[in-house]
Amino acid sequence: MSTEMKKTDHTQELNLQVEGLTEKEVKEVQKIFQRFLDKYKENPDKETSKWLFEQLKVELPEKEDAELHKIADEITEAIKGYNNDLEDLNQSCRKGITKASWLAEKLQDGAKGVSVNEFGEYLREIDQTMTQANMQMARTILRADGDVSQCINLDGFIAEQYHVNNFNAKAVLEKSPYRARVCVPENGQYGKNSVDVMIDNIKTGQKGVARYQMKYGADSKATIGMLKDGDYANQRLVVPKEQVEDVQKYFPDKTVTDHIGGTDKIDIQSEGLTKEQVKSFQKDAQSNRMIQRTDWNVYQTKELALNIGKQAGQAGIHAALLGTGIHLVEKAVSGEPVEADEVVKTAITTGADTGVKAAAGGALKVASEKGIISILPPGTPAGTLAKIACVGVENVKILWKVVKGDLTMSEALEHMGRTSVSMYAGLSAGAAGAGIGAAALSWIPVAGPIVGGIVGGLVGYTAGSKVGEKIFEGAKKVVKAGVKVVKSVVETIKNTASAIFDKIFSFLPF
Repeated sequence: MSTEMKKTDHTQELNLQVEGLTEKEVKEVQKIFQRFLDKYKENPDKETSKWLFEQLKVELPEKEDAELHKIADEITEAIKGYNNDLEDLNQSCRKGITKASWLAEKLQDGAKGVSVNEFGEYLREIDQTMTQANMQMARTILRADGDVSQCINLDGFIAEQYHVNNFNAKAVLEKSPYRARVCVPENGQYGKNSVDVMIDNIKTGQKGVARYQMKYGADSKATIGMLKDGDYANQRLVVPKEQVEDVQKYFPDKTVTDHIGGTDKIDIQSEGLTKEQVKSFQKDAQSNRMIQRTDWNVYQTKELALNIGKQAGQAGIHAALLGTGIHLVEKAVSGEPVEADEVVKTAITTGADTGVKAAAGGALKVASEKGIISILPPGTPAGTLAKIACVGVENVKILWKVVKGDLTMSEALEHMGRTSVSMYAGLSAGAAGAGIGAAALSWIPVAGPIVGGIVGGLVGYTAGSKVGEKIFEGAKKVVKAGVKVVKSVVETIKNTASAIFDKIFSFLPF
């Protein structure tokens, strides 16, 4: 029997926005997911890779059979690996082993055959990348005024670090006393109009010689919209190269540029970027781009691996972004008739979920290849998307236990941390063994929980109104709990990060 999803009031904790990610995109993904799910239900006893291939051939007819078989196999193997890792992690935790220690061991195992210097450099890059990504998420979630409704802009995050790296590379070469940095406040709390990037004089110790606010909207209108409600006194505005003229016209009393530096006081300046270039950098990062390594033998690999494990399990931050994805689904499907799907309901309530995870992984890959979700560009590896789908399904199962009263909030956050750590175990260890650079994983801490939330929301919705509404309500409760722990998370990150993140996105060209 068909029923309707009820409209519900949305708490601010679920109101984070992601540029370019809309309800329309979510609805398109929902349709694709349903088609994969229907294919699975038609062939419940057929091997996962076989029915996946058949549906991929329908969805992506322009691709060769060999490539589609490869995609289907990657999704199948990724799900199998994820399930094994999660089970192993859960067993280890029951024995008193921490998530961080478990992941550290997995990273070490995955790096067999990799030279010590290479592995140390790889871990250093991963550590710094995840530190910066978690800070960026906390920056969006936690503001001094208590408002958490801001835009998470993945390519804007990349642009900030690009300008800092680009400027500093030139400054070092020219023996300039100036250095740029992405701003992380000492008290761990970000103000509503907080500065994105500063330039300091390391010779005199003067901080904030120049201050910048960076906005990288899809076009001039979008960028102006991001800026017009802010109060960016004493900050220069940095925007995409092709938008400078339009934004300057709208803000005649502000300095609008496409670079940092380049003033009478600071002659060094970064190279300007177009929106298209930043998007291409994002795509490069998401498509397992190889990066050049440098010799590195300073860091203790065990210590780095342990810190990576701690950062991967920052479930308070991840919970807020998970809620963003689920909230998008709720808005997209609200008021629509829902026919309860017993297969999905069973997956949520009993754990028999391999087929649902495969359907979700296939849907994400098709959405990526067709450009339906802008934060998942074409070429995003199928195995990576499958593991993100796994996290989404596992987190919905956790939310279901929350609403049933089987898990407390703190227990739910702990288990959500495990779902993320399990994903990183497969991706990071595999990347290390294959010699793939940290840049290939740099986008996951930001985009992964959001996309996982979309998967979770779709799974909850497909299970029918009764289950779906409880999942949405459970998400709100968990997100509220997650936001409360973000401040302590920020302090933890800050205390373990001893340096400004000069080389986080060192794969970007200077």
